[in-house]
Amino acid sequence: MNRYLTKALSGDRKAEEQLFRILRARFLTVAKRRVREPDETEDVVQRACATVLEKYKSAEFHQGFEAWVYTVLRMKIGNYLQSKKTRAERQVDDPNNERMATKASVQPDWNLESALVECLKKMVMIRRQYARALSLTYQGYGAGEICSRLKVSRNNMYSILNRGRSMLSECLETGKV
Repeated sequence: MNRYLTKALSGDRKAEEQLFRILRARFLTVAKRRVREPDETEDVVQRACATVLEKYKSAEFHQGFEAWVYTVLRMKIGNYLQSKKTRAERQVDDPNNERMATKASVQPDWNLESALVECLKKMVMIRRQYARALSLTYQGYGAGEICSRLKVSRNNMYSILNRGRSMLSECLETGKV
């Protein structure tokens, strides 16, 4: 992806198109897990891609390009979830809306998210490679890319992912790694 970024920044239109094809595919993988509604997922990804397209030539990447684009996506997903929550609260507060009066308002489970972050921090302390493999998978990298980044064979990568998922699951259930 960095190769396409370098070429796109120098004005190569085809490299820019390829860069955004890759980003869109990765964004879709991540957004599907959080948004869960296909039409809304596509909208969130389109907004994130539009923001990246608009700003990537002038932005300064203190953490690197990939970290920056995933931050943009995370912010777009957060904006979507917040607006969805606000709409749901308005509809519940509206006495004329009978349909929503019976449904609970939509609220993300912040406790689960903070528990997940804590468990990942614990995993990094014990098995950094497991946490890194899970993170790369979550970001939408394919098996080949993960293998090359971790410098492991495909079978070893699947073993690492399986153990990492088990470790994460155990931590979420018990709080211990």
